[in-house]
Amino acid sequence: MTLIGVLSVFAVIGGLVLVGVLFTQRNREGLDLSLGGLLRGYLYIGSLAGVIVFAAGIAGVLAYLLAAGFGLDVIYGGPVPQPQPAIAPAPCPPNVVCPPTEIFRNVIDDRVRRQGEDLVRGVTFAVFGGVFWAAHWAARRGLGRVSEHATGLYRAYLMLGTAIFGIATIALLPVGIYQALSFAVIPTGPNTFYRPGAGDALSGGLAALPLWLAYLWLVLRAIRTSAPPTTPVV
Repeated sequence: MTLIGVLSVFAVIGGLVLVGVLFTQRNREGLDLSLGGLLRGYLYIGSLAGVIVFAAGIAGVLAYLLAAGFGLDVIYGGPVPQPQPAIAPAPCPPNVVCPPTEIFRNVIDDRVRRQGEDLVRGVTFAVFGGVFWAAHWAARRGLGRVSEHATGLYRAYLMLGTAIFGIATIALLPVGIYQALSFAVIPTGPNTFYRPGAGDALSGGLAALPLWLAYLWLVLRAIRTSAPPTTPVV
């Protein structure tokens, strides 16, 4: 279960909800089906897509850093060493050169390749997602609409971002922490040959957590700024 997979499902649902809000919102201007209104709806969908790609990139970078700090086994898993029976080598016949008892081969660990792929993919996704979001954010600011934060489309965008990254956090972060703790604390059984890692869930949950908190903070700020002033009781 990866972050990009979880976010993709909810992003599709969120995009449909944003389109529905665009075509059903009725405010002082009525039903906004103008070219500017349709463009603004696209820009919100593009902004959310940029944040999702950026989060996937951060998850890849975090997987690389966690593997470098805590080991490849914790993040990517690996085989469990099995005890080998002590068997004495057969004696060599007389006048015969025996081969060495241990043969060392240069074995390339596939987890090292996965770690490098996570870094390259993470940096690529993070840069592209950040540039994509910045371009759409600048386009939204350049439309010249004064009361953008008061529109239902903006509120739907904030709520969808909060819901998407909140669900991703609660779905991935506890699983990743559990897998990492079980790897470090729980000993392996006698018939355990492979232990899975916590890389995808742990890095994905850690990447989604600050974005969820950021969207939640924006929602709370929008609520405070749009709330009518209270009249003091005399």
